[in-house]
Amino acid sequence: MPQPEIEMHFTEIMGLSRQLKELAKKITRYSEDELMQRIFEIKTGWNSACADILAKKEGEIVKDICKEAQRLNEMAVEMEEQAKKMYRCEKANSQIAVFRNY
Repeated sequence: MPQPEIEMHFTEIMGLSRQLKELAKKITRYSEDELMQRIFEIKTGWNSACADILAKKEGEIVKDICKEAQRLNEMAVEMEEQAKKMYRCEKANSQIAVFRNY
């Protein structure tokens, strides 16, 4: 693979990884801040056993959303690691190809 193409693919993958990380941060921030605030507002305006049950279930949903956001972040890190490995291999292959005689 030509050097510019190697660089282009690496840059593209790293950009996608950054986007995934940013999305994970936004999801986490939104779920922890906005959703929990809404749950709190509903709970303060509605006092009953059902409100407690609903708030508990909503809290569990927020936790699940945060877990999924963490998985997105982990996938982004894995993408970066794999991209770096591929980049190093492609660079080495490119160097080997320069010196190869047939």
